[in-house]
Amino acid sequence: MKNNKRFLLALFCLIFFLIIMYQIHFNGELWLDKVMINTVVLAGRTDFLNLFFTGFTFLASVLGLAIITVGTLYFLKSKVERLYFLGNLGGAVLISQILKMVVQRPRPLLCYRLVKETGYSFPSGHSMVSMVFYGYFIYLLWKSKKAKSLKNSLTLFLSILILGIGFSRIYLGVHYASDVIAGFSLGAFYVLMWINFRESRENMKQKSLFRSFYHAGEGIWSAFLSERNMKIHVLAVILVTFFGFYFQISTVEWMVCIILFGIVISAEIMNTAVETVVDIAMPEKNDKAKLAKDLSAGAVLVLAIISVIIAVLIFLPKIFL
Repeated sequence: MKNNKRFLLALFCLIFFLIIMYQIHFNGELWLDKVMINTVVLAGRTDFLNLFFTGFTFLASVLGLAIITVGTLYFLKSKVERLYFLGNLGGAVLISQILKMVVQRPRPLLCYRLVKETGYSFPSGHSMVSMVFYGYFIYLLWKSKKAKSLKNSLTLFLSILILGIGFSRIYLGVHYASDVIAGFSLGAFYVLMWINFRESRENMKQKSLFRSFYHAGEGIWSAFLSERNMKIHVLAVILVTFFGFYFQISTVEWMVCIILFGIVISAEIMNTAVETVVDIAMPEKNDKAKLAKDLSAGAVLVLAIISVIIAVLIFLPKIFL
């Protein structure tokens, strides 16, 4: 029953998001956007609020989320909990960035902005990610065995935090009000569906489809924990993603990068699988076993070198232009 109610609420949030996107596509700025610019951006700023909201928006920035994520992963002892937590955040970031490139709404005028931002405006990534990230904290809080009074207090605090982050984006002049509302709506849809997926997975462990996803996730996580090269590949993905947003690479260039991310990481996982099977089948030293490992590692190296060459071709002209 809870899942059904959650699904209906998620569907409502998605429809609301689509309505906003439709209005923006055909009408440009909405009346609320103009009202908020006039009342908040042009007439409501003070030196104290400038400093306050600049700090507030940090709680949904890349660095802020990274710090909180590392701390959260330390306290989440279960490997499954960590996978759910990371999947929730990673999916939201990916979806928000894809939609920005699809809609391509310009940000408010430079004269309105108090902080530097690049990329497109719709939907607000900070708003969507804060709803997903801190909304999932609320879900975990209510699943815990803490006192109800503490749950209510923390839920109120996290809700104010989410709304404050969204408002900070309007105040700082880097998003329209409709960007923020759309981000909240899409974030609510996403986190509700993610919670439904999680609970369905927990309630249907006997289903082979869910089990296969779970084991696949376990394999990826195990490869990351056990293989030094996998950590290097993941770091490379993070760096390329950062520079991709910084230099505002094209959609085609993003597609090339994403394909290479998948190919190289998949190859490293296969290499780990080959090494594991060879070690089990041939625990003692053997020339053919060594050859199998070397060939597998060599394939990953070739793909990595090709990826580096392509990255140089994409980013080098942008650095020197």
